[in-house]
Amino acid sequence: MTKNKQSTGSFYKVRRLITVLEKCNGKTTLGDSNALISPKAIKILMYIGLLLLTGALFTGCYFLYPLIAPIIPLRNITDTLMLIVMLISFILAVKNLVTVLYTADDLPVLMPMPFSAGQIVTAKLAVSSRFPLILSLILVNSVCLGFGIRAGADAAYIIGTVLSSVLIPITTLAIITTLVVLIFRVFGFIRNRDITMVLGGVFTLALTVAYIFVSNQLTGDKSGQAAATVFSTMASVTNGFPNISFMSNFMFNGDIVGLLISICITAAVVSVAMLAVKLFYLSTALTMQNTGTNKKAVTKDELTGKKKTSARKALTSYESKSTRRNPAYMIYGFGMSFIWPLFVVLPLVLGNNSILDKVTYPFDLRVSLVGALIVGVIASCFACGLNILAASAFSREGDNFGMLKALPIDFADYYKSKRNFALLICSLGSIVYILILGVFCVAAGVVPIAQCWVFLFSALISFLLNLTLINFMLLQNSRKPYFTWDSETEISRKLTWVNIVTFIVGLVFEIILLVTLALSSLLSGPNSDSFSGIATTIALITTAVLGIGIPVLAFIVNKFAVKKAEKNLMGTN
Repeated sequence: MTKNKQSTGSFYKVRRLITVLEKCNGKTTLGDSNALISPKAIKILMYIGLLLLTGALFTGCYFLYPLIAPIIPLRNITDTLMLIVMLISFILAVKNLVTVLYTADDLPVLMPMPFSAGQIVTAKLAVSSRFPLILSLILVNSVCLGFGIRAGADAAYIIGTVLSSVLIPITTLAIITTLVVLIFRVFGFIRNRDITMVLGGVFTLALTVAYIFVSNQLTGDKSGQAAATVFSTMASVTNGFPNISFMSNFMFNGDIVGLLISICITAAVVSVAMLAVKLFYLSTALTMQNTGTNKKAVTKDELTGKKKTSARKALTSYESKSTRRNPAYMIYGFGMSFIWPLFVVLPLVLGNNSILDKVTYPFDLRVSLVGALIVGVIASCFACGLNILAASAFSREGDNFGMLKALPIDFADYYKSKRNFALLICSLGSIVYILILGVFCVAAGVVPIAQCWVFLFSALISFLLNLTLINFMLLQNSRKPYFTWDSETEISRKLTWVNIVTFIVGLVFEIILLVTLALSSLLSGPNSDSFSGIATTIALITTAVLGIGIPVLAFIVNKFAVKKAEKNLMGTN
């Protein structure tokens, strides 16, 4: 009797903890006591809606099967759907598990409460598994049973469908739980929340690109035979997943051994996941941290430049060390300046009718010159616009700024150290890409070797524009510095209006680049003679505006930036 009471109490605690965790993760209960409809009524309506959705899917599949059966076999449909559900569960599990297990700040609050470690982990895993499990129950049962019953499938098929709708998401979640726990245990740097968020964004972006690419490859042929080939190919992929393939053998061949093996695989995977959680989870999760600085002291000699080096070099070294030792600045000050090519490359290569398919090359000199100059502007706008080093240069000093003002340091050296370091990082994220693009275009025959100088000119324009934009960002930060921050993360994510405008300008020039490439074919088309004069005029105007305007602007801004920034900051308390 006592044991039953303890079990009941433990189950009750886990259930209540699940409710709390769902609310803490944004899954608040619909309705409240003052609403026209009570929360219980809303839950009932929600469940009725899910049942109606399941019934609608079942009915649609039931009546569509005679049209699909001559083209796609039932087994291919079933295996493909199970594979899709497994992939969806995989994608949802990665995000949910990392969020619920690691990036949430609830462990320090939950540990002193009357919950055991097992109850906390069980509740967290239950929160992560609820949505994938409900989705699998609806999709697998409605679609497979709709097709299967209309096809006259036997009891093995129905039993296998119901079991698969539960086993597939549970198996996937167990595998992802094991991988996530081991990865966070082995790779210590990933225990920083900012790094985890960025890696999650990169993972999501990679999945999106992969989906778009596969979708484009599959939409070329609209015939039924193409659809049958796609389903056959995806069904064959399930052979690499034993839990699906053995269950499929049971459903279509009545293989009882296949059923037992599939269930045993799920049980084994779940056991391994629970063992990994028991061994590694709590100790790793409790070491998760927000972005902070490694408190390594910077000596007075490094600040004042007495170590046989100039003051500017010493200050630049101090700026470099103070940013490199901080994960937030590494992410938002270094990494973000190197991902911008994705914004330019993806619109060019994705799609069945991409712009590159219509481009005629080698390029005319006018197209090469205008295109290279526009690429230089785009590279600078994205590399600087996404970078916070210059935008937060003075704010990063925080409470130390008063001490720096009192030191015998020439302000010009102090300012230029920040400018030069930000300029170096932004130039690595822009000029290097321009030179790589130039080598590629010349090697591929897109641009004749005699025109390779246009990329050197583009790199020069990009450097001068980097200098201009960084000076603008430093001036903006000197005018409104923010010294009263609580953590480096607070200022590392704040982009100023200069960053935002710069990024928007980059997007506008990207559109101009796409239009330029699309119109480049007119120079070699039947109307090339009539278009030649217009193209020459556009090339001359663009070269004059960018080739002359940017160097002049860079010279003017750079000449007066130091004095203006000093005037702004010297009046700051």
